[in-house]
This record gives sequence, C-alpha cells and structure tokens, in this order.
Amino acid sequence: MAKILIIEDDNFLLEMLTKTSTQEGLDIKIAVDGEAGLANIKAEKFDLILLDLILPKLPGLELLKQLRDEGDNTPVIVLSNLYDKESIDLAKSLKIKDYIIKAQSTPKEIIEKVKTFLTNNNKTLS
Repeated sequence: MAKILIIEDDNFLLEMLTKTSTQEGLDIKIAVDGEAGLANIKAEKFDLILLDLILPKLPGLELLKQLRDEGDNTPVIVLSNLYDKESIDLAKSLKIKDYIIKAQSTPKEIIEKVKTFLTNNNKTLS
C-alpha cells in the first residue's frame, strides 16, 4: 500500500483529506507543522508527500529545500493557497511533481491527483 505524508496545518482540510484518502485505500500519516513533517520524513519512507507551504515552525519551501539539499528525492505535491509566480517557480525548481491551489480544488480532486500520480508511478493503492 502506498504511504502518503500530508503536512498541513489547516485542521478542516486535513480532516477532509484524511477521510477521503482512507476511503480510497491510501495509508496516510499526518503532520501539522514543518518540524513534525521533517521528523516523519527522517523516520520513515513515503511514496508521496503532500506539502503545504505556509506552516508553523518550518515553512514548506524551507522543508523542501532541506530535503533536496540532503539528497532526498521523495515525490512532493505542493498544496497551497500561494499562487504567486515566485512561490510556484521556487517550488518547481525543487523538483515537485505538481502544484495544487487549495482554494481551487476539493479534497476529492486532490486525492484523485494523488492516486493518478501513484498509479502512473506503479505504486499499489490498497
């Protein structure tokens, strides 16, 4: 089963994503701030990370840069309401797989993108 780490501090969105992910047979772990997310990544291997950019303790872009600097190439899909060109370009330069604007996507649409990515990369969904 594919293991997904969701690093998100919005409790309502986190609850909706977790519920939708579980219904779709995904193995989900959650972190509500950047430091907890980084600790999870160092503790175990994930098939995909859903990463918010505006996080307490350690911002998402800093977390992502640190991962890449350490040679960690875990696939990342950014999930943010930042849609300025600078944020998007910086995230893309750090080899993300997709950039999803939260306000323009439902939790079901987000999980569908996750499933499509996993399927295209031969990961078992359940």
